[in-house]
Amino acid sequence: MSDNGSLFTMYTLTPLHAGAGDTAGAIDLPVQREKHTEYPAVFSSAMKGSLRCFFECSKRYETANINAIFGTEGNDQRDSVSGKVVFTDAKILLFPVRSSEGVFKWITCPFVIERIRRDLQFIGISKEVEAISSTAFRTPAYTDKVILEDFPVSVSNVPVSSSALFEFLKHLTVSHFFPEEILKQRLIIVSDDIFKTLVTTATQIIARNVLDNDTKKSNNLWYEEVVPADAVFYTIMKPAYRESNDVMSTLNNGIAGQILQVGGNETIGYGFVKMSNNIAPTLKSTGGQNG
Repeated sequence: MSDNGSLFTMYTLTPLHAGAGDTAGAIDLPVQREKHTEYPAVFSSAMKGSLRCFFECSKRYETANINAIFGTEGNDQRDSVSGKVVFTDAKILLFPVRSSEGVFKWITCPFVIERIRRDLQFIGISKEVEAISSTAFRTPAYTDKVILEDFPVSVSNVPVSSSALFEFLKHLTVSHFFPEEILKQRLIIVSDDIFKTLVTTATQIIARNVLDNDTKKSNNLWYEEVVPADAVFYTIMKPAYRESNDVMSTLNNGIAGQILQVGGNETIGYGFVKMSNNIAPTLKSTGGQNG
């Protein structure tokens, strides 16, 4: 474990709905999004609640240990005790989109790569990686243009052996979720503008209905947004106090490689995600380089 915290990636096995509440727009129940980027996210409060539920439902941990990680809530603020771990938002790393080549592609962009590089400094890890737009890592390269949803994107193929960026993303995903060859064939670095457009327009919109038991007529039709399956998020957790390392160890070991449920609509299969192992030690042991 990094002395300063942990990094986990999170792979959506089923569509995920971490809801932002009712809106007056065309989508009644949108997903949580960052205000300034409009990227889909799972806010820290939702992550903390889902992780607490996982620990409580597992029946493997004493209440005192769970309270040490997550804190306790009393009748008023004076009775509440803070937990010993700082939780952060789960931010998007790889977003799946429909593609003219293969089943789908994972897209990311220079802004996302720069941001995770910066976020890693929060837990004492420095990585020098750079993303260049319109690049892919396919072997062989079938075509120099791929249609992502309705966007034709020109791509140039970069050898995996010379790419520090591919090596970096491999550390975050391969061995935790899927083979290296799948990442190589599906990963495309797009521009920041195309990435923003696709993560705001290529989510899944699902119509749901409540029917009258007798007449079978619609009582309530609504539309809800979900992040599609096969998305990859990352989240960072950090000790709140110097003496919290034992608590961090319990948290890291408890969720490493586990399948959790995050967000709403569990009974219709939403929000099942697989957690990676704690990736911080691996990143800290590999030197940073430009690429």
